[in-house]
Amino acid sequence: MKKLIFLLAIVMLTLVACTENDTEDTSEQEEREVPVEVEEVTKGNLDMQRTFYGRTTPNETTPVIPQVAGEVDELNVENGEEVEKDDDIATIKSVQGNIKVEAPASGYIIELNASEESLVSNQEPMAVIVDLNTLTVQLQVPDVQLDLFEEDKEVTLKLESAAEETYKATIEHVSKTANEAGLFPVELSFDNETTHYRAGVVATVTMEETVVEDSLLIPTAALVEENNETFVYTVSENTAKKVPVTVQATQSELTAITGELNEGDPVITSGQFTLNDGTKIKTVGEE
Repeated sequence: MKKLIFLLAIVMLTLVACTENDTEDTSEQEEREVPVEVEEVTKGNLDMQRTFYGRTTPNETTPVIPQVAGEVDELNVENGEEVEKDDDIATIKSVQGNIKVEAPASGYIIELNASEESLVSNQEPMAVIVDLNTLTVQLQVPDVQLDLFEEDKEVTLKLESAAEETYKATIEHVSKTANEAGLFPVELSFDNETTHYRAGVVATVTMEETVVEDSLLIPTAALVEENNETFVYTVSENTAKKVPVTVQATQSELTAITGELNEGDPVITSGQFTLNDGTKIKTVGEE
């Protein structure tokens, strides 16, 4: 009998100890605070950068067509050579005698397809002169972004071969009709007189477009998507509060939303994926 009582006492002591340990573990778990980082909700416009690509082309291209057909007696230029208007380019020996060919414009000689003693026609160009003092850049723009471009407006462009330098270009023409690809050609002019870039260089134009006006803005990092639901966690008396939101537009840093939030409310941007509604939290940096 004494032995049975002794065994019952041991069992009771063990149960009491386990209960105390469970209570302590539960208490510790309930008091555990998840460290989080927060940022404030702001209000304003959500702007996005739109990038358009094109290539530089000569502002003017002038063919050099001899007045008469004949044999090239003297050739005074080479491909790539710069000429001034009315410079002597060549002398043509013809039935009418020796006829000089003069440069019809200033620029650079390209596509020279004549040499001394070769025959040239008075119907086809023997060369082309390109004006590179002003370059043209043609962009292809979808109709939804066409409002960003207005004739005579100045924009900033960057040339692929120009490192980090940027230049000002003027919008010369916005097409009223789309091309076969469904895009609208937009032509810019760029002063190249002091920079001397070549035709054919890739040009980039970046424009800012306001996609949502006067909206609540939150850091994109605060968004949580789970079970077809989008929400954020805000802070309420040191606990996480789940707030459903609707995304209007998003970019890498900021997202425009609607929901039961106000400007200045804190939203959790780090640690939110381990939270539930009502989880105790500790904002990083708080005492």
